Parts: sequence; C-alpha cells; structure tokens
Amino acid sequence: MWIDEFFELLYSKDSAKIEEAYELKNKKMPDFIYKYKSINSNGHTFDLLENGLIYLSNANNLNDLYEGEFFYDVEELFFNNFEPKIIGDFIKKAKLSDEEKERLSNSEKPYLELQKLIYETDPIVNTDIPFEEFNNLSLKIIFDALNKVFQDGNNISKENTYLTCFSEDFDVILMWSHYADSNTGICIKYNLKNYEDFLMRACYPIKYENGYDYTDELSNMKENMHKLMFDPYLRKETTWSYEKEWRILFNHEILLRSAIKIGEKYFLKLPKPSAIYLGKRIAAENKEKIIDICKKREISLYQMEKDTRKAKLYETEILKYSEKYWENELFIVESIKNKTCKSLIHNYFYYSKSIGDIKKGFSRIIDSFKNLNNNEIQFFLDELLFKNDVFPVLYPYYPNVLLFLIKLYDTKTFNYITTSDGLSVEKNLEKWIGYCFSSFYNKKLIRYLIFFERLFMRFYNRYVILSDKEKEIYELELPNYNLKNKYVTLIEEDMFDEFKLMHPFTTKDQKELIRINILNNIQTVIDLFYIDGKFDEDSCYEEYLKLKSVVEKIENNTELQYQEIFLNSERYLQIIYGCLFNKSCDIQLQYSGGVLIRNKHILQLMSSEDKSLLEILGKINYNHRISSFIFECCDELNLNYKQNIPINVNEKYFNPKNNPYTILDNNLV
Repeated sequence: MWIDEFFELLYSKDSAKIEEAYELKNKKMPDFIYKYKSINSNGHTFDLLENGLIYLSNANNLNDLYEGEFFYDVEELFFNNFEPKIIGDFIKKAKLSDEEKERLSNSEKPYLELQKLIYETDPIVNTDIPFEEFNNLSLKIIFDALNKVFQDGNNISKENTYLTCFSEDFDVILMWSHYADSNTGICIKYNLKNYEDFLMRACYPIKYENGYDYTDELSNMKENMHKLMFDPYLRKETTWSYEKEWRILFNHEILLRSAIKIGEKYFLKLPKPSAIYLGKRIAAENKEKIIDICKKREISLYQMEKDTRKAKLYETEILKYSEKYWENELFIVESIKNKTCKSLIHNYFYYSKSIGDIKKGFSRIIDSFKNLNNNEIQFFLDELLFKNDVFPVLYPYYPNVLLFLIKLYDTKTFNYITTSDGLSVEKNLEKWIGYCFSSFYNKKLIRYLIFFERLFMRFYNRYVILSDKEKEIYELELPNYNLKNKYVTLIEEDMFDEFKLMHPFTTKDQKELIRINILNNIQTVIDLFYIDGKFDEDSCYEEYLKLKSVVEKIENNTELQYQEIFLNSERYLQIIYGCLFNKSCDIQLQYSGGVLIRNKHILQLMSSEDKSLLEILGKINYNHRISSFIFECCDELNLNYKQNIPINVNEKYFNPKNNPYTILDNNLV
C-alpha cells in the first residue's frame, strides 16, 4: 500500500528519500478533501466561511483520547538503555573491590546483582524489609520517574501541536453524525492539490494500525526525533478507518507562523471551497445564511438527502458555479463594464494562492484593461482600493493588492490612469505600502512579499523622498552596481555553514532559492546605502557587523534550537534576513522578541549591558505594543519598562512630512 511506502520514506535519514515521500504523497493525494463541521450557535461558522478561514485544534482537544500518545514498555526501555549506563557509572564511582566488580560484570542480570550489592553493603538501606520488596520499590521509583519524563515530553508535544482534519468522502453517514452535529451541520469541499507548496506539504494521510509501540524509537530519541514529532499524530487505531482522514499538521512554533492568531486561537487561510454540502437536518435559518455566503463567494452548494432504497446519502444541487470562468478575460471585462466586479475582486484578491497563480491572475486583469476605457479602469481601481468604503482587515487582501499595484506600475502602460481622488498608480502604490505598514498585523505578512520584489526599500525608504534629480542619478547608477563587493562575499561565506544545518526537508533546489533570495535581499540593503550616486561603505559594513552579531548569538544556542530556526527554511530565512537588514524600529523589535523568547531559559545569564538594552526595548515596546515576547522577558527579569521614552528614528527613512502618502504613527518620528 502506498501509505506504508510513504511513511517509510518520510522517516528515512536520507533527505532525498524524504523528498521522494512528499512527491509520492502529492501524487496520491485525492483531488478533493472534505471538512465536516457543526454550526456554532454564536455564528462563528458563518464568519469563518465568509473570510475563508478554518480553525486549528490543539492536539489536547481532539476526540480520540489516544491522539498523539506514545505507547511504550518502560521496563524494556530501562533494561535495554538505562541499565548498562547505571551499572557502568556505579562501577566507576563506587569503591568496589575487584571481587564485587567481577560479580557485576559476570552476572546475567547485572542490575539485580547491583541491587543485591547495595542491599547487602549500603548502611542506609533498611534490611528489615525483604530484598524482593526493596528491589520492587526501587524499580517502581525508577519506572515512575521515566514515565514522568516521557509523559511530560508527550504533553509538551501536544501543547505545541495544532491541526485540522479532512476526509476523502463527503457522504459518510458516521462522519455526518459525529462531526456535523447529527446532520445539522455542513461539509466543505476543498482542492489543495494546486495550492501553495507549504500548505500542501503540511497535509498528511492517516495510517490506520492497531497497537503501535514506540519503545524502539524512544530508545534512541536523537535518531528518531523526526518520527516521534509526526507519527503519533498521523497514526490511529483501525476503528477510525471509516474516516479516511487527511490532516494539516502544524507541530512547531515556526510552522504556526503561517497561521492566523486571533486571541489565543489559531486559524488557517484556505483557498475558496469548491463546494459546500448542507446536512439533511440543517436548520432553515442556517441554510439561508449559507446560501447567502455561497452566492456572495460564488461557491457551489448542495443539499444532502437520504436514499430511500438503502442506508446511503446523496446530494442534490442548489447552486452551481464553474471555477474556471474566472480565468475568462471576457468575463473580467464584462464584470468591470457592468460595475459588478465585487465578486471578481473577492475571487482574485481575498484568497491565498501560490505567487505564480496570483501573478497569472493579475496579468489577466491587466490585459483586460486594453478593452476598457479610462473611466471603467478607474471604477475598478476605486473598488479595489476601497475609495468609497472602509478598508478590509483580512489577510491576504493587503499583500495581494500590493502585488497587483506593483505589477500594474511595472507594466507602465496604464500609469497615466488616476483614481477618483486624483492619485496616480505610483502614488496609490506608495500609499498602499503605508496602509500595510500602519497595521502591525500586516507588517509581518508584507515583509516576505515585498522584500523580494526589490521595491520595498525603493518606495518606502528612499525613492519617494528623492528629488527628481536624485531619482535620475539613482536610476542611472543603480544597474551598474552588482553583487561583487567584499560584504557580499563575506555574507556568502557565512551562509555556507548555515546550509549544513538546514532541515532535511529542504531540497537542493530550495537551498538554491534561499541563496538567491538572500543575495537579492543583500542587493536591496546595498541599494539602501547607495545614496546620491555614492556607496556608503561604512554604514553598510556596520549593518553587516550587526548581522554577524545576531547570527553568533543564535549559534550559541543548542544544536536543536539552531535547527528549529530553519525548520521552515525557505520562508523563514528570508524573514530573518529581512528583519536584520531592515531600518524599521518596530520590525527590529519584533525580531528581537523572537530571539529572546528562544533564549528565555538563559535570560538570567544576561549581562548587565544586555539587560539595559532589553529594558530600553521594553520601554519602546510599552509605548507601541509591538511584541508580547519582550514584555514576557522583561517581566521575568523584573525590569522597569513601563514608561515611555522617545524613539530616535532617522528622518531620512521615516518622515511622513516628506512622504505624505505613507501612513505612519506620528509617534515614530
């Protein structure tokens, strides 16, 4: 069976075989998977449907009591792994006679012999109790301690694991009963096969097998850590096999960065559903609300019915939409001409997709502009940029619009078009960057998308505040400056060692992509210091030294912690380098918080100088509420940070007076 082959490859020590496992899984993954869901009385189900979100459950809250549990034989673990070490240490440290050493070495049951030796010679042992009782009590203490170690580890694993579950079928009677509130809920149909690699990679099949034992894996945790992190959440007893389950699994803090945190709960942005199925017993009021959502989002809708001939469910059509008509340029043109483009905007801008698919979609829209007049294009841009409405707060709307404006600006063809408030495409682009960065929630999302468009520094930090003459010099000189200076060479050398520590999931192609992205980011940094036609080497070198300093601090952690930093190497490396090189005070603070939380267990070892720096970070943070990490660290060290202090930010880079189209907190300058 392919699932057996998949898991065998997945837990291999060979990175090539691990990649082979994912290729096999992607090939065998069904075209559609289904999410059964009850309808909350508080209306949250409708909110999640409208916003394209899905709730991630913590592993502690799953209905299977044995979800994520390690099954093992504690006696076997002790006698096979700990007994030899205990005997060896005792022989080295205890003052044993040669006869006693020989007695231990030659025994078939050395631990039992050791217990007898202690019982006979140790003056603190109460020999009034029988030896058998003494031995059993000693073993019980040891086994209880071992069980506590493994159970504590298991509990920590569960606390840090979030997931959401799907089925291969939409008409399973037991699923409708158990997970859709006795047929009063819904079932949502998704296609993840053509979705972005990261999410598809995190989606796994469940293997159904009875009584799996992890004793061997726990005997060598270092070698089997990868399997122990994943396998307990991807294996269930055969009694659950009717579910035909797949699940998206996030079992690490870094992986959770791809989720959306609202309060203490995590949600995942998924593509628009292919269809929604209504339970046979759904309430009329709930049915009407689902119909309204499906009409608004252009989602096909079906009603589940009972088969009168046998115990089986089947679907009847209520609404039917084709997923392909969005790609029709004529449809795009007609939607804009008829001023009915809200659903068009909803489909192209409200959903997370791969960057390649997003750009293809934006190209279709821009190509359709050739068949529209200026007023019609202006109407579309007004609708897109919410000129006559409130701003949305939903990711990924902000970054998607930003990418569209970048692409529209780069085409040059329609840059003469203005929106109803008189702003050109370029000015709208500058303004939209400001909107994105005025919301902390979007800062961390925009950073990944914009750094590697190589326009962030240009528009936000430099280009918008240059005179026309400076712009001309900048445009002429910039292409002549290539990645051939000593700082790039130094950083490339530093990168070489980091690649050795990358997670085995990172393929050769991904490593090359990381290298290119980092070099592109270095170019962006170099651009920042390329002022008035001259390159400021001192400032650039100072920035490089900051990079070295932070990397060295990270390297001082344990090997495991250092590996954790690169668990999601392709995306996370980009974010790390983006933060280090960025001039923005708040982004640096956010990154500082991330570093500190990883070092929280050694906070008390910080130098006085470091504590002073942390206190300053805390004061800045207290003023702007940027990172809860910094609050936690300051509280742990009892630092006095609850007072405002002025923030010195170079006006050349952050000055709303010189850049009126950028929305910034005036307290920053």
